[in-house]
Amino acid sequence: MTQPALSPKTLEKTNLEDRKRRAWEQAVLELSYPDPRDVSAWRAFVDASVSIARKCLPLEAAEKLREFFLPDGPDALLIENLPVDPVLPPAPSDGRRPGSKTAVSEAVIAGLIESHATIISYSNEKAGAPIHEIAPARGLEQVASSSGRVRFPCHTDVAFLAPHFAPRGLLLFGLRNENSAPTSILPLERVLDAARPTLTASLEKPIFRHPAPASFELALSVTAPVIWRDRRGARRIAVQTHAVQPVNEEAGAAISELREILATLEPERVVVGPATALLFKNDRVLHGRSAFRGERWLQRAYFTDSIEHFRAATGAGAGEFAFDARRLARQ
Repeated sequence: MTQPALSPKTLEKTNLEDRKRRAWEQAVLELSYPDPRDVSAWRAFVDASVSIARKCLPLEAAEKLREFFLPDGPDALLIENLPVDPVLPPAPSDGRRPGSKTAVSEAVIAGLIESHATIISYSNEKAGAPIHEIAPARGLEQVASSSGRVRFPCHTDVAFLAPHFAPRGLLLFGLRNENSAPTSILPLERVLDAARPTLTASLEKPIFRHPAPASFELALSVTAPVIWRDRRGARRIAVQTHAVQPVNEEAGAAISELREILATLEPERVVVGPATALLFKNDRVLHGRSAFRGERWLQRAYFTDSIEHFRAATGAGAGEFAFDARRLARQ
């Protein structure tokens, strides 16, 4: 039976006309990408990117972006025909940003996010880079992670940290996608609609062990629920469906049933092609991808609306955006 597509509440779409895209591209081509370890230089780059984005983003797209960041806004937003680097080097196979790359995509990412939220990263993942290179990495192609080519089941990112220390959302930006490999997104509401009340009740119990994902240089796990509720009582989710481990028999049965449900639900498949940005809320949308061939190079940024919690927990100074996940896991 064919599953319904995502509702407009879940996935909104907008795009730029060519004139606006060209003006934005020309403006950000003047920027140079800084060493993000220099917090002042990074902040200056972000501020310049935000200023350009606010001038160049069309009114309709700017309004959809504003609505996405509202607490009751759509769970996902697709923006097409954005500025992209005129010439790109080969996709990196070592997970690092090529030094010869211009800063167009990074300026667009920073401009979109930091108009409404703050980019965060973790010092234990991709060396704390604020913007991650998502491309197959040499020797990791067969790992279910952002560095692999194999199927990556639906999951949320950084599920092993407490909700207030995990990303509020993600932005994926397309640089190359040779065979139009799609990203799968599945809203939490679809899962809850398909789940029996007893399953939902089990998933809300702290009986699941969440290990740090393969992209983190950490060997730790945290016991916590899969489903949790925010201050307003709305349900949220945090799980790597392929890696979460049960701590008792009830948890084992719940994981099996959850995986069975996910196997029956057809996700929305979104091609994040060149010059396309997909934003989604990490605690409201599961995402993943099928195995793929050919070149695929995306960039990813995490964002939060409460970075002061991170700084207070780690003793980080003003402007810091990269945090040690080991310290956050102990909070």
